[in-house]
Amino acid sequence: MLDVYGTSCPAARPRWSWRAATGESQGRSRQGFAVPALAAASLSALILHLLLTLGAHLGGADVAGVLTVAAGMVAVLATLLPFALLCIRRALDALSAAPERRRGVTAAQG
Repeated sequence: MLDVYGTSCPAARPRWSWRAATGESQGRSRQGFAVPALAAASLSALILHLLLTLGAHLGGADVAGVLTVAAGMVAVLATLLPFALLCIRRALDALSAAPERRRGVTAAQG
């Protein structure tokens, strides 16, 4: 591997995490249900608040104002809705994985 000046440099060492040193598995830990559900509820409330705030400006708006408010609503939905749907999906995955985890705990105990 060559560095900026064209001279050779040693190969990079592999990075070992403390998990590898302690023998823990490298898999991601499963998230609980509460964090993604709270994030989805917060994002949904924020989307609703922003849409209602923009909708309040429609009362005395002319055509250009209505188009601007509509563009703002589309921007809010296009920006925040994918994240809200992702949080909802993660919460549902955690909720569906909860019985599997409980069965694994009871099988290990019994």
